[in-house]
Amino acid sequence: MQVLNFEIGTSKIAFIFLEELYIQLKGMAKIGEILSFEVCMDLMDLLYEKEKTAILYSSPHSLAASILVASYVITVPRQELEFPVLPWVKFVTSCKEEEIVEIVRNILEHVFEPCC
Repeated sequence: MQVLNFEIGTSKIAFIFLEELYIQLKGMAKIGEILSFEVCMDLMDLLYEKEKTAILYSSPHSLAASILVASYVITVPRQELEFPVLPWVKFVTSCKEEEIVEIVRNILEHVFEPCC
């Protein structure tokens, strides 16, 4: 498939899942109004800027869930961090909590790694 330059669109699939999760969160919790979808998109762009980074993530569901959780951690003010976003994402996506936590950790390390 790589030889043929066949694009299966994993990033597009993850984007669709991410958008659906964001809409669900926005519809059920006030915190969805605070969470920035632009930050979600920026994180997705950062992860896909290097092809080898994108390959690390096993499923579009877990990637989308992890991007949403990482965006929550980055954008929601500390005093508003009351919504149980990780258990909610785990419930909605049926992804393993350990997998989400590991991917979120990788995302945050990638975002906040020292530049020098």
